Amino acid sequence: KINLFKMSFNDVCFKTNPNFRFQEIVTDKSDALSNACIFDVYKDRDKNIILIAPFFDSVNIMKQDYHISLIDLKDNKEIRKLEGHQDRILTCRYFKDPSSENDYIISADRKSNVIVWDISNDFMKKLDINLEYDAFIYSCLLIFDEEQNRMFAVASSISSNNITKVIDCQTKAIEEIQESKDTNVYYLDCWKNTKPADNTDTYIIIQCGKGKIIMSTFPGKQSYHVVETGENNPYVSGGLVFKNKGKELFAASATYGMVQIINLETKKTEFSIKLDDVHLYSFAKWNDYYLLLGDCLQKRIIVFDLEDGYQIKSKVLCPEMHFEKFIKKVEHPKYGESILSVGIDFKIKLFINRNIIQNKKD
Repeated sequence: KINLFKMSFNDVCFKTNPNFRFQEIVTDKSDALSNACIFDVYKDRDKNIILIAPFFDSVNIMKQDYHISLIDLKDNKEIRKLEGHQDRILTCRYFKDPSSENDYIISADRKSNVIVWDISNDFMKKLDINLEYDAFIYSCLLIFDEEQNRMFAVASSISSNNITKVIDCQTKAIEEIQESKDTNVYYLDCWKNTKPADNTDTYIIIQCGKGKIIMSTFPGKQSYHVVETGENNPYVSGGLVFKNKGKELFAASATYGMVQIINLETKKTEFSIKLDDVHLYSFAKWNDYYLLLGDCLQKRIIVFDLEDGYQIKSKVLCPEMHFEKFIKKVEHPKYGESILSVGIDFKIKLFINRNIIQNKKD
């Protein structure tokens, strides 16, 4: 079976209504060169909440210190450095192997180097490969084959000259997804299809690029489907696979205002809206009622109502945001259900939920 089991807070259904206020800066040394999946958060074996972030010292650039910071959110202290990249790190993501329960981080840098770190084995490098792209890798991910006990890394670049590549982490063999040619891929995601026609579980690799979203099957014979996002949308910069009312869905946002909700089983768009005077990036599913979307131009988080046909419920102003490129929900060890964000000021900021603060007072 092909499976993706991402043990992060994406899968946790929060109990509150989203309403945020700024609390603190977690770190002022995080890179934010890419647009999606810049950092991640996970719970370690001791139940500590750990932030994984690409280190970047904007004051001392000449030091060329390119490492991944592991930060314990209970005190915002760096507890470990992962060294191995030779240029600015663009993306970090966390995954858990459902068979072995080993934890992994996958990261990519500006020189097309992709590293897979085995957290459960003292952060040993499971894969360290250069994909020889001529442009940046903004997004990458891991796939696990439970039957054959194999792990695959998937990466693509923002250049239309490059092709999405699937790398066997054991043999280093590379398979190319040909239909991604001539597509500037800014965001990668994935979905496990448990109801294919031949009753064999397949994995759908979602590639978001300029004016379209390409959905490719893996493994086996490649087939794909293209969802057009319109000529007026320069590129799809963020997305999220999620469930709503029993449906498997993918939310996509284009930088200049397009939002689409796509049914992954039918490949049809269920909802779309064009927002004006916005600059959109990443999503977070707060719970079964609310879907969050970051608007870095207006310094706010747009809240969509999942119970009311994806209508906009509210727009939460966050003045401390500074052209934020990525948001992620987290169960903070001190403040509970919260949001982390990062902007071009290289600061990862914590926004806590006003509703939780009020509940504690009550």
